[in-house]
Amino acid sequence: MKKQTKKDYQIATFAEYGIEYDYSANKILAPWNELIPLLIPTNSNSKVGNAGTWSIRHGNETFNIFELDNAIQNLFKTVGIESITGSCPCHCPGCYCDYGRYNYVSNQYSLFLKLIIARFYSDFMVRAICAQIKAFNITQIRIHAAGDFFNAEYVDAWITIAKNNPNVIFWTYTKFEYALKRFESVKNVFITPSLTPFGFNFGKCKYILETREKLLAMGKRVHVCACGTEYQKHCSDCNHGCKSIGIDTDYVLFIEHSTGYKAGKKDAADFKRVCEIIAAQNND
Repeated sequence: MKKQTKKDYQIATFAEYGIEYDYSANKILAPWNELIPLLIPTNSNSKVGNAGTWSIRHGNETFNIFELDNAIQNLFKTVGIESITGSCPCHCPGCYCDYGRYNYVSNQYSLFLKLIIARFYSDFMVRAICAQIKAFNITQIRIHAAGDFFNAEYVDAWITIAKNNPNVIFWTYTKFEYALKRFESVKNVFITPSLTPFGFNFGKCKYILETREKLLAMGKRVHVCACGTEYQKHCSDCNHGCKSIGIDTDYVLFIEHSTGYKAGKKDAADFKRVCEIIAAQNND
């Protein structure tokens, strides 16, 4: 019997889920009959295996077709929409998604493409992501490097994906209380609130230290992420380690990053203390 090739296996796997996969282009056929990139960009490493990320357009603005780049305008025209609203309950000042690589036209296009799929083609989204997980042996997915759970139907789509892939770890942050509650029973999803009782879960070093002390005084478990302690240090630099091991915590705090703020320049003492806290966490 002829051994199945990688190409045949991946094409057949996508077909199982009713998705047409172009192996040579490494793209899938969208519901509007256009080849689009795979929905989950992946990065393989020895710590967590084949890890992927899902992002959609953040913010709470309604984006009009005529205000956008030509490539995104053409996407809107092809799909048949004139506007779309971002996925977040607010547009946070200092959000890292407003800076750096997120402003590249190619990344903006991808964020709007996936927001369109999430809002209008959730069944396709579920099937395409499940197919890709199986075809490419994805072991871990971060939901929303950009974006949030904009409605209950969208939450349910991710619950379906997670329950159909119980051996895959999913991790995410959210400002929506209903998302936190709906994921409670899904054992392979690690979800953390991105709002604390005192405000955002990110800020300058002094804010991080003050917020941490307030949360500890409430009896909350707090983890301070190393992201922002070094120039352009992000989740991929430590292989998403904080969530891949399922840290038992109530809140995760982040130094403001990607905004131009350089921790340690004007607040050296506070920065040193944050680094000491992170080092102690790593030794626990």
